[in-house]
Amino acid sequence: MKTSRNLLIAATILLCGATSVNANAQTTSVNYNRHELGVTVGYAPTSQLFDAISDFAAIFIEATATTIVTGGTYTGYTYGEVQELPVFSLEYYYHINPVVGIGGYVSYAGSTRDLYLNWRDNSNDRNRKEYCGKARHNNISIIPTFKFDWMRREHIGLYSKAGVGITIMNETQKDDKNSKGVDQSETSVVPNIQLTLIGLEAGNQTWRGFAEIGLGEQGLANAGVRYKF
Repeated sequence: MKTSRNLLIAATILLCGATSVNANAQTTSVNYNRHELGVTVGYAPTSQLFDAISDFAAIFIEATATTIVTGGTYTGYTYGEVQELPVFSLEYYYHINPVVGIGGYVSYAGSTRDLYLNWRDNSNDRNRKEYCGKARHNNISIIPTFKFDWMRREHIGLYSKAGVGITIMNETQKDDKNSKGVDQSETSVVPNIQLTLIGLEAGNQTWRGFAEIGLGEQGLANAGVRYKF
């Protein structure tokens, strides 16, 4: 979280500096396209940052699962290291004027952890564990968003974004090796946000590559390409 905090501080400083420069500059008249469609890949979306919504629910061994294994007894489940996927998103904006665009994005983010079944070896009274399956998070977000193009040039632009929406979070945990082991799935809906402090895009009037820093389900940092028409 220290790295994330440093990124946000740096982005805020950059945003303030760029805003000051832009305020003192003459606005260049540039034709703009009404529509823009983009795809992004990001790192550290909101749903992976906060433990309250990113950690897996604890598994409690049911009575039917506490049967005697060969030479031992089940004692519970533990997890391996979390493996987080990048967040992918598809976005669309309609510009009602050269500065303000309305639209939003749909994104997917996921993570997995190996699931281990613990048991006590009765022959030597030692704890053992064996791999038995996967625990997975699949998060789909729908975030309506405003985009503000506060600096527009022929081949470059600076902008910010802000929006509020929802994330549909599905968690599954399944023991593939034990018929009476855990097999659970839970889906919840939580509010989520998008706050892009600064975005930089470059290219021509139709195609532009871009990079962004902010906080939201598109990630602390993300990059992509957009098509304007």
